Amino acid sequence: MNKTLKTVGIVLLLLGALLLFAVRGYMIPAFGTPVDIMAEGMEKAQVNKAVETELDIVFECFSRQDSRDYHVVFVWDGDMYYVIPMAIHSENAGDFKKVVNETMDFAYGYTQEWGTQTAHFEGIIKELDDETAQKMKDWACEVGLFNTEAEAEEAMLPYLLYQTGLENIQFGISFVFLIVIIGLVLLCVGIFTPENYNVVLKLKETKINGVTYSVIKLRPINTLIIKGKKQQARDILTRDYHVDSGYAAFVVDNWNEYYY
Repeated sequence: MNKTLKTVGIVLLLLGALLLFAVRGYMIPAFGTPVDIMAEGMEKAQVNKAVETELDIVFECFSRQDSRDYHVVFVWDGDMYYVIPMAIHSENAGDFKKVVNETMDFAYGYTQEWGTQTAHFEGIIKELDDETAQKMKDWACEVGLFNTEAEAEEAMLPYLLYQTGLENIQFGISFVFLIVIIGLVLLCVGIFTPENYNVVLKLKETKINGVTYSVIKLRPINTLIIKGKKQQARDILTRDYHVDSGYAAFVVDNWNEYYY
């Protein structure tokens, strides 16, 4: 039984360690306070920071990969503006459609209004990878958002807004920690619980040398045997229970037949 507990505990600990390593990038943002980059500015933005904000300028999709749509978002820092790519789930594209349409109409000069529509964004900040950065620069120059690639690079921040549910991340990480805790408990129980310890007593009394005894009365002897003090247990049986020394040794060596 102890071996099984130890094995299961080790397996759960290893599984938990692997899962924690896999989600290590989400642990800080999952339980941190999200930053509102539109209200608080980009000075509080950093990689692995949680973000929850309302976006009013979202350009059309410039790339689609891994079931995600990539858009360009404007962010402001005082009088200066910067651009950041945003990766949203493709199935959520409808949530941003009105903002995208209004942004593109303003960009092409079809209307003089922008920012009347907003879309809620929740997720984390990731480090911008080179492939996404290049695709965004190519698109921005192609549509005339910037005149040159150098101009686009100057206005870019090295971040990627990555849409994800913060509550789902919190639940997932909490579940992983639970696996680790359960594994640790099972391992400790398996290591520190004596092999010959009987948790449940099936009989309330037993016989030794033809005399019936209550298991409660025999509990001190059982405690000595569990601790490995068999000689003391034999001495008590001989002295207090008037059992022949040879038979007392037999009883102690076969204790599970008398106390179970």
